[in-house]
Amino acid sequence: MPSTKHRLKDSGRQALPTHRDEEIELDRVYLELNSRVQPTWGRSVEPDAYITDLNGEILVSREGADDELRVGTVSAHSVHLGEADEDGVPWLDILDARSEDTAMYTDLFDSDGSCYGEWVESTLEPFGSDLLILDRIRIKPEYRGHGYGLYAAQLMITGFASGGVVACVPAPYELLENVSPRAPSTRASNRGRQIPGWAAAEAKLRKHWSLLGFERAPNSDVFALSPTTRRPSMETVMRQYLSGKHKRRLTAQIHA
Repeated sequence: MPSTKHRLKDSGRQALPTHRDEEIELDRVYLELNSRVQPTWGRSVEPDAYITDLNGEILVSREGADDELRVGTVSAHSVHLGEADEDGVPWLDILDARSEDTAMYTDLFDSDGSCYGEWVESTLEPFGSDLLILDRIRIKPEYRGHGYGLYAAQLMITGFASGGVVACVPAPYELLENVSPRAPSTRASNRGRQIPGWAAAEAKLRKHWSLLGFERAPNSDVFALSPTTRRPSMETVMRQYLSGKHKRRLTAQIHA
């Protein structure tokens, strides 16, 4: 299938004042992505042809070094619902055709799957109908604690979501790596009860991604935002994240 390479990087340069050695320069984090684009014309077009896959790496440039640190990976789906609507392809079919993971985002649609639901329209007030799904953003264990995941998500939003809705399901999917896919505990309704540490890790991630402006859809695990509404600046997001990290560290020291 056709593929395209993307390199996303912020044009501004600013170092955030943080606690001790946690300073981070915003322009040093960037993404290198490959995309998979399928034609949406012809006789035998599958519904998920309206989904462009975006996969790549999160990198941090190092001053005075010729190479970069590869700190994590990112995967996302750009869902062209506006084009599908014009072609008469049901929105539900598009997400259902890809996987169980993408099917979760049908929670954002109305009952017949032809448009966004009442909560999305009234709360997010999206301009446009396209959907950007942030599927997985994973930071290697040795590079966690610096906010790289938040910055990668922001780059994806500014690079690929000019309108419509951006959504994610904040969950500790790495806890599923050693569990059989057929095990009952892997079902979304069972994970919190049957996988050790799932509930606490999930709550932490939900709070983490809410810093970017994501809100939880009612009766759903899906979180969403509109890129065209006013949201916190990346400087504000990073200050809040690092401040919270510092407070948690102090609390741990007090109770140690």
